[in-house]
Amino acid sequence: MVKRASKGACLLCRSSYTGVGMTKHLQSCLPEHLENQLQKKKGKFQPFFHVMVQGAYSPEYWLHLKISGNARLKDLDQFLRDIWLECCGHMSSFRHGRHELEMGSKIIDVLRPEMELIHEYDFGDTTELLVKLIAQYEGPIKAKSPVEILARNDPPEIFCNECGQALAVEICVECQSEGSGWLCESCAREHGCDEAMRLPVANSHRTGVCGYTG
Repeated sequence: MVKRASKGACLLCRSSYTGVGMTKHLQSCLPEHLENQLQKKKGKFQPFFHVMVQGAYSPEYWLHLKISGNARLKDLDQFLRDIWLECCGHMSSFRHGRHELEMGSKIIDVLRPEMELIHEYDFGDTTELLVKLIAQYEGPIKAKSPVEILARNDPPEIFCNECGQALAVEICVECQSEGSGWLCESCAREHGCDEAMRLPVANSHRTGVCGYTG
């Protein structure tokens, strides 16, 4: 499997950066955006956090999020399930070091500068995420959307293991255990394993795990 560093677009200005570059970009773009909103007196301002989330072992998958300080960890957990994780209703948790955090805790009561949390989904085939606080601001928050996307990685380019030329669209779970299994559309038609053993390639590090379909 061949992967390349993934880029993504800032939803505030549409500029494209890698995950690390996006962190630096948003540290200037987001305050400028807030200043424009302040001048227009648009919305009621309240504390919120700029947070980066990425795969603990697959950093090519990343999100930059705007989270209301009044949101709770369970709101972030549900957001991550919806966009990246949910397959079979598995349990999940947040922890800081060895200390597990209560899902009902408010974000503003938990996050501190430079703090990094671990999020785990599914305690069997576990998907582990790093949740890092980048900065705290004040600005308008959508009442019905306590968690909003600022930027997300574009789908990483994962090439077919069999032809090595085209992008993979499926993964054979049976072959995955042997370190392969990524299949382009053409090679998938010729692949010998049972079709029931295949899952679609999604823009998520949970691709190929359990029953995840994206």
